[in-house]
Amino acid sequence: MNTSAGSGGRKLRSGDAVVYVVCDDGSSLPATQRAYHPDLEVAKRSDLTIDARYYLEQQVHPVVSRLCDPIEGTDAARIAECLGLDASHFRQALRRDEDDDATLLGVTEESELEKYRDCEEMKFPCRKCGSENKLSIVEDAYGLTLERCPGSDCQQPPLEKENMAYIRNQLTQAVRRHVHRYYEGWHVCEDPACAMRTRQTPLVLNRGQPVCPACRCGILHPEFSERSVYRQLGFYQHCLDKDKIGISQLNDLKLDVDKVVNNCAYSEVNLSKLFEGLFPQKISH
Repeated sequence: MNTSAGSGGRKLRSGDAVVYVVCDDGSSLPATQRAYHPDLEVAKRSDLTIDARYYLEQQVHPVVSRLCDPIEGTDAARIAECLGLDASHFRQALRRDEDDDATLLGVTEESELEKYRDCEEMKFPCRKCGSENKLSIVEDAYGLTLERCPGSDCQQPPLEKENMAYIRNQLTQAVRRHVHRYYEGWHVCEDPACAMRTRQTPLVLNRGQPVCPACRCGILHPEFSERSVYRQLGFYQHCLDKDKIGISQLNDLKLDVDKVVNNCAYSEVNLSKLFEGLFPQKISH
């Protein structure tokens, strides 16, 4: 806690109970370093406010999740949305758990709706009315709004020849944004009570995984991993597959995404490097 005898607080002895609340003090410190005494500090400082998000995440959300666990159709991410919290962290945790379970059970097949459920849809505004055009997956089928603008008074065909350069530019920017997000290298602590977010790589490891430097017990996971960016690019490929959706104008757009994916070695295994340490090297005289 941030209260001390030298800053107007009182001296504490072993066994004393300390009252504190976690506050939003304008810093990005973890919750363990944002604890203040409600009377000695919070009441006297106008810059301190109760961190409602922390209490919703750490005290309300876990209890509600356990109570609603038997209810079909609910999960941690859905409950977070109902509480007004950012559900992305909970979705990522659910995705990691499900991927781990699928790996253990040998499950490799999943529907396109399930596979790409966390991916961003391909979106771009209509140049005439500003309405949002997009490609999305709905119940294993593609919901198309590219044949005409969804604006009620527009009806502009987005795929006309004059628009293709504009759409291509929008797609290029989206792909670059996802790749840039991956290379930013942000990591988050798996413990919601900590929620540490950092770009630094800790030197302390636990079973080969980086240990959070803030709470020293949670494991840091990539906020946007190699798998995430590869899945996102794969989603764009599926959305632009003319053989699936029957729109030949999208072929050039898919080729642009294909070039980026082909430069990625995520799905490839170099067998020569994989086994190079198993065989003795011949030394020529």
